[in-house]
Amino acid sequence: MNSENQITTDNHQMKSWGKHCQSGFSMVEVMVAILLLTVGLLALAKMQTQAVASNNYGNQLTEATFLAQDKLEELRLLNECYLAVIAKPELSWTAEDQIVINNYNSQLSDVVDNWDEDDTDLDGTNDVFTWLPAPDHTNADGLGAVANPIDVTRAPASTGGYTRTWYVVDDRPVTKAKTVRVLVTWKNKNNSRRVFLDTVLSQ
Repeated sequence: MNSENQITTDNHQMKSWGKHCQSGFSMVEVMVAILLLTVGLLALAKMQTQAVASNNYGNQLTEATFLAQDKLEELRLLNECYLAVIAKPELSWTAEDQIVINNYNSQLSDVVDNWDEDDTDLDGTNDVFTWLPAPDHTNADGLGAVANPIDVTRAPASTGGYTRTWYVVDDRPVTKAKTVRVLVTWKNKNNSRRVFLDTVLSQ
């Protein structure tokens, strides 16, 4: 009798274990797992896209800053050469000296009324200084007369590229000085971007 009961119990346990071993994931569990995996992959793809876009903008910002710094250094050197030439009697100027004078007039002349001053606190002293949109010079006024847009090598850009302009105002912030701003603009995903550098040149 005990033997028959033992056999019955063993059979029942074996059937129970068999059912348990044969059980798998339900359709709902599979769908939930797929959904979670899809969400994770989409988030990863978005992060990758944002990283690529950020790297692209960073490269453009670096190139634009280089172009602005390059022009600013060129204008500083031109100003130094100009001061050296005008310190000599005009009758002793050479052909090279005259080229410096012409280049200075082409690139560092204040030709546009684009410097705006305002006395915001009405104390009789201007305290806000801004540049109006129109520049004094474009890249075509520089050496080589290369028109905008340009690439990072300063050559004409076939697509995209950068627009380099600069602003000049005489006797600011003091007499016998020039305030100069070099502005570089470009497009990034249809958004306008810009970087600018300022300096003051003595006269």
